[in-house]
Amino acid sequence: MIRVCCYKGCGVVYGEIEPLSDKKETHGLCPKHYEMSLKKLKSEMQNLWDKTGAFKVLVVEDSTLFRQLLKEKLREQFPSIGIYEARDGEEALQKVEAFRPDLIFMDIRLPEGNGLDLTKKIKAVHPNMIVTILTAYDLPEYREASQQYADYFFSKGSATSENILTLVQSILSTSG
Repeated sequence: MIRVCCYKGCGVVYGEIEPLSDKKETHGLCPKHYEMSLKKLKSEMQNLWDKTGAFKVLVVEDSTLFRQLLKEKLREQFPSIGIYEARDGEEALQKVEAFRPDLIFMDIRLPEGNGLDLTKKIKAVHPNMIVTILTAYDLPEYREASQQYADYFFSKGSATSENILTLVQSILSTSG
């Protein structure tokens, strides 16, 4: 039996199954097109998920490690929420407009920007988005400034993952 890729006329023979004397063809997808199809399906599922009104979180943080850790904790505890990431202010503004997150975790110091100024811009246009400042810089002036625009303030040094997860659970229970 011969396997032939049927993706848009690809026709690549990508595998043979014993016995080789059987010249019957089966159609499927070669490994390359199979992977492409999975990516396309995943993208379409994400778009459908976004349209269903699932709770969405945006993590705005320049530290890749911290973004990934927070994302993993949130996914572990709340597998049905959509989680997006931005590493700087420009990317964050694009994602705010594209995905309309319900909750934003915002770092204060970002490349080419300031999380407090960014929070002010976002809240001016989207006052119902919940913004939580999550920073390593636990300074009185940052706390005071964040009280003007952000909904919550957490210091990375003193906040535990339990504090953050409790906050998300609280927001989820009041938004649904």
